[in-house]
Amino acid sequence: MSKIVLIGLGVIARYHVLALRQTEHFRLCGVCDLKADLAKDELYQSLPFYTCYKDLLANVDCDMAIIATPPATHYPIARYCIEQGILPIVEKPLAAAAAEGAEFFSEWMRGRYVPVCHTLYGDEVLWMAEHLPLKHISSVRMELSDPYADANGHIDSRYIGLGGSWLDSAPNALAPLLLIVPELEEVSVRHLRDKQSGLPYASRMDARYHETEISIDLSWHKGVNHKQTTIIADGKQIVLNHSKQTICVDGVTMFAGTNDRLTQQYANFYKMFPARVPDERTTKYMYDIIYANL
Repeated sequence: MSKIVLIGLGVIARYHVLALRQTEHFRLCGVCDLKADLAKDELYQSLPFYTCYKDLLANVDCDMAIIATPPATHYPIARYCIEQGILPIVEKPLAAAAAEGAEFFSEWMRGRYVPVCHTLYGDEVLWMAEHLPLKHISSVRMELSDPYADANGHIDSRYIGLGGSWLDSAPNALAPLLLIVPELEEVSVRHLRDKQSGLPYASRMDARYHETEISIDLSWHKGVNHKQTTIIADGKQIVLNHSKQTICVDGVTMFAGTNDRLTQQYANFYKMFPARVPDERTTKYMYDIIYANL
């Protein structure tokens, strides 16, 4: 059994904890957050709690550390973990800046961390990969919306640290997309930016793969949480509703998940670990696209 700690107790951390409870291969040994009052949260109150990740790693025996802090802190924390002989599991995006993102693919960090893109582990994505092979793909359209900004495109202050629609959401779109097509051509990315923060509140990527037309729409200003992929392949329309974890082929439901979406995605991540983690080539290729279009 691997001993694991959790650094950063924001919204997504709760899903890591709930998912870890579903596997016998990991034991959560301690947590850390700058907000000391989180120690009273019933989800963490039975665990050793620290407000400094260096203190956590110095006092709690562990093999791995989940880094679920704001993107700007991912690289220094991951680097410190590696220096201490601890494997960092790094939430998306790997880093907030291109220079630090590139460090994850430097010779000394190669193979010494694990990236997380939770949509890659959705029940509907796993089912499609196993039961619905795609041969002649005409188009792939992905739509990912989160309610993180108002109708005027002003990003809620709680989400500024995520870095905007492109940095935060593109990894969750590109990871499953690169299961469908191995690479992208003629990549073009456009952003609508918040005049207050300068960050994108909506982003659009258009690309091709040979004859396959590809588009990704990422939005924070529509007031909804909805994720969907529509594929036209082999003369059929295949709709993956990632929010509801369903797959419809020409309007007929072929698969429907039943569990909480995010909890299940992280549970699958830990149950399959490290089998489905994107290989280094795919991870680097994905982040090269992301950082080239910030």
